[in-house]
Amino acid sequence: MNRTLKERIESLGLNYVKEMIIAFSFTLISFVFALLIYFFLKELIYAGITLVIGVSISILYLSRYSSLEKKVEKEHVDELVSLLSYFEIFISNGNNVYTSFRLLLPYCSLFMEDAINSLLNHIDADKTVGPYIQFASKFNNRIVESLLLSIYQMVDNGENISQFSEFDLLFSNIKEKYLTDLIDEKKKSLDFLNSFPLFGAGAITITLSMCIIQIIGEYINVI
Repeated sequence: MNRTLKERIESLGLNYVKEMIIAFSFTLISFVFALLIYFFLKELIYAGITLVIGVSISILYLSRYSSLEKKVEKEHVDELVSLLSYFEIFISNGNNVYTSFRLLLPYCSLFMEDAINSLLNHIDADKTVGPYIQFASKFNNRIVESLLLSIYQMVDNGENISQFSEFDLLFSNIKEKYLTDLIDEKKKSLDFLNSFPLFGAGAITITLSMCIIQIIGEYINVI
């Protein structure tokens, strides 16, 4: 189900009213500056550019929620992958799946603690795969779904050594691929930062061009 903008903002722990005030303040301030530029300097082009910049900043500010949501989702998956390393240790020490999940609670964030407690409560009432799928749906990630299905199969087949070995192999492969993807993502972000000087040079070139055009225009008017 699609959530409203207010629900998305509040799910990120942000204040909806405060966010709206900040976003529209950029437009309002740019509008005031545009009027001042037009009435005192008589520069319609610069007034228009100022207004466009303010509106663009407002739009960018409001559009950042998608990246914030992706960041939070990634943090949750990172935490779960880290916790499952402890989960493996608890299982290998002879604890069952239910107990191993409960032993993770002291190491959890508030989100993860709530998610695991919900999983355990649902397992108490439902011994099918349902609770595991519901838990995986909180992360919106195929990796988590695969891991939880593997854990359920371990429970469904009596939590024997062979089932644990299958989960251990799957988790090791997924963790290795996940870490590789994280490294690749970090490299891409660094490559993007390297392009910032080019953007700066382009902005300076555009600014100088506009100044030259204005000077030439004023010179022509004088002639």
